[in-house]
Amino acid sequence: MPKKKKYSRFRLPWLAPLFIGIALGIASQRIPELRNYTENVVPKTEYRFKQESSVSTLPVSSFHIDRPGYSLAYDARNRNPAWVYEHLTAEGLKGSANRAHSQFKEDEIIPTHLRASLADYKGSGFDRGHMAPAADHKATIKSMNDTFYLTNMCPQCPELNRGYWAEFEKHVRNLTSDNKNVYVFTGPLYLPYTDFDNGERYVKYKVIGDNDVAVPTHFFKVITTENLLGGKTTTAYILPNKKIPDNTPLEKFRTTVQRVEKAAGILFTKPKGK
Repeated sequence: MPKKKKYSRFRLPWLAPLFIGIALGIASQRIPELRNYTENVVPKTEYRFKQESSVSTLPVSSFHIDRPGYSLAYDARNRNPAWVYEHLTAEGLKGSANRAHSQFKEDEIIPTHLRASLADYKGSGFDRGHMAPAADHKATIKSMNDTFYLTNMCPQCPELNRGYWAEFEKHVRNLTSDNKNVYVFTGPLYLPYTDFDNGERYVKYKVIGDNDVAVPTHFFKVITTENLLGGKTTTAYILPNKKIPDNTPLEKFRTTVQRVEKAAGILFTKPKGK
């Protein structure tokens, strides 16, 4: 093969393993914070828990989990995901798995004292709202079951979860009929409000359960579609965590990617010059 011939011409053969060792060392220290939203990501075949630093003396403040159907960053402070990523295709949405056979479950990857529990949601009045919808992952029972980890959930208003939000999720799936790839980021927001008595602004949200699981004030989706010719279009939405009338136009909730980034404190694209 060409590579073997090339290496055989080195007068100092010890350089090859040296360069390879350096390259592997650098690669092992690079831990991606967030995938580019236009990146074509191949689903992982194994669960992985990523620490943000290989230095044992530094604290871990970010938990990244990759599963075959989706990836997420977990916000241990609020006991919710910070964002959940999916790559959808028409072919990938096919399947006959039924959620009737799936059960909500705590995520044992997260340390016990930092995770949400099933008891937190019991009697709270909030649904365990999927960020990566179960209906997006009907290919296999395992893929569907994976969406029922609480790390993929946020407390969601029942009327929103079972109504407008469910239709929104269906709308995203329907985008695959006219596009070869659909890349989706979904997550919670905790937006400030203005107190009209004094004009000051506050961030206020409810918590549920003994683990103080935060109830988001809003949710976002950032969606990039790639058509058959390779053209890409990105749209962003922010919806309140409350009942939304069925006849409300989706465009009412359309916003900019930058506004979502500012509210969530995350970047969907690499900064210029990086």
